[in-house]
Formats: sequence, C-alpha cells, structure tokens
Amino acid sequence: MELLKRVFGFRRKISQAHVARRAESVIDNVIYDMGIETLVGGTFVLDKSFRLRFSGVPIVRRRGIIASIQVSDIAEAKLFREIGHALAPDSATMKANGACLAHALVRELGSQSPAFRALPASET
Repeated sequence: MELLKRVFGFRRKISQAHVARRAESVIDNVIYDMGIETLVGGTFVLDKSFRLRFSGVPIVRRRGIIASIQVSDIAEAKLFREIGHALAPDSATMKANGACLAHALVRELGSQSPAFRALPASET
C-alpha cells in the first residue's frame, strides 16, 4: 500500500503535531544512544519538506533548510543540563522532559519559519 501511495503521489499531510512527535522520537533516541550532552550540544534542522533532522554539532544554515535551532538556545534545555548532572534519571522523567523539549522546539521552529507556522497545528 505504501508503494502505491508513493507511485500515485498520495502524500501524508504534514502538521506541526507530526513534527512534534518526530522531535520527541528523535530526542528519545539521541538521549539513549548518544547521551544528554550530545543532545544539548546539537542542532535540529527543518528542511523545505518539513523533515526534522538532528546533528550532534552546531551546523551552518544552508540551502534547503528553513529553520535551524541549537538545542542549547532553548530555555527548556536547561532541564536536560541539570538532569545530565544527576546520578541516574528514570525513564519517566526523561520522557516527560523530552516531550517538553519537543514542544519548545516546535515553538522555536515556528518563530523562525513562516512556512512552518502556516502548517496546521494538528491533523484533521
């Protein structure tokens, strides 16, 4: 079915909520695969197709990128810096803070990109 959708050009509608869910997933993966320090030191970029990507280092905004956010510039990232110095944060705390950071990221993407702000807030 997915192949037919691709062949005939049926595309899933992108919304800000979709990007927020993607951000939560990426944040969780980065925390558990690379660590909190890598997350806080990294950058999220949003391309023209509204695909969210993460880079572990600050990157230069280039062609095709409509928004670029360094995680350390987001106020909610302070929680992760504090958690990173704690001994052993539990997974429920990390999930809750990851969701908070994802919503803050969506807020910051909206402040940088009029095209992203024009997306619907949720799927209809």
